[in-house]
Amino acid sequence: MKLALPAAVVMAATLALSACGSDDNSSTPQASTSGGTCPGGTLAGSGSTFQKNIELQWIKDFTATCPGATVDYKGTGSGAGIAQFGEGTVDFAGSDSVMKDDEQAKADSRCGTGNKALHLPVTAGAVVLTYNLKNVASLQLSPATIAGIFQGTIKAWDDAAVKADNPGTALPSTAIQAVHRADSSGTTDVFSKFLDKTAPGVWKLGAGKELSWPGGQSAKGSDGVTSAVKTSAAGGGITYTELSFAKSNNLPVAKVKNTSGAYVDATGDSVATALAAATVDESKGDLRVKVDFATAEPAAYPISAVSYVIACDKGNKNAALLKAYLTYATTTGQSVADSLGYAPVPSAIAAKLTATVTALA
Repeated sequence: MKLALPAAVVMAATLALSACGSDDNSSTPQASTSGGTCPGGTLAGSGSTFQKNIELQWIKDFTATCPGATVDYKGTGSGAGIAQFGEGTVDFAGSDSVMKDDEQAKADSRCGTGNKALHLPVTAGAVVLTYNLKNVASLQLSPATIAGIFQGTIKAWDDAAVKADNPGTALPSTAIQAVHRADSSGTTDVFSKFLDKTAPGVWKLGAGKELSWPGGQSAKGSDGVTSAVKTSAAGGGITYTELSFAKSNNLPVAKVKNTSGAYVDATGDSVATALAAATVDESKGDLRVKVDFATAEPAAYPISAVSYVIACDKGNKNAALLKAYLTYATTTGQSVADSLGYAPVPSAIAAKLTATVTALA
């Protein structure tokens, strides 16, 4: 069942798209092409490549109705976006993971004395295993097999472990070319947390935005790893990336086994099912979503995640435009999620998000 699209969700999405901000503090109301007025000025954001495709759509749609506003978003990776926000060079950051304590402290300082940097979950989606393997249009992978592939212990597509996941499928002896992120990545954080939770004893690399990979190929950003798989001359490539990037590159996506034993496709519905069991921590004054990667719900896609916009609760340079953009992204903007390979923010989370966005100053 698809989740409702609350107004707060649309607003958040719009804010996420304005990741390339500027020092223009103008918020003079401008005429809106849809009637009424909207704030003018400029917003800049950067960070999460997970958010990039939906951010760009939000920006296009939002600025079409607010011709006096300019919003920019750069997919630099979650780590870089968090660093830029802490340095005050962008108006908001995109991140697929919650900031570490030192990152939070720097972000809070940037917001000004007594103010705080907030995590706002503006979009959701699936981290998928997308691949380039001749004559193999359908693939299934268990967490233990995925762990072996990215640690380099499973080296060929006809390995016994891959065959066990895919009974009856003719698999070639092609060498596996595993591609991982070269930059500090929230997608890597989500992917590694999933394996750390579901392949204990097999996955040895721990969890985080940056890992000590034992080998394989690296590329920067979700677009970089996807391109590396797509353009591999010999084929055999595989990477972890967001569903949106696999769809836009016409690459197949593997079903992933969850702890119920079911191999599940990444879809808006399967992500929504996974996120229905997520918990929200409001103890730090914002909205931090914890996904259960080990969900036993048969219809849940296990590598599901939310992606955050990070903004100040108070002290934002152009608060009026920031709120308008985030409000659009987290409400109306959520309607484009499914067509782009994302999932709407669950309605229970979106209701809380609306109140948080409305209070930004």
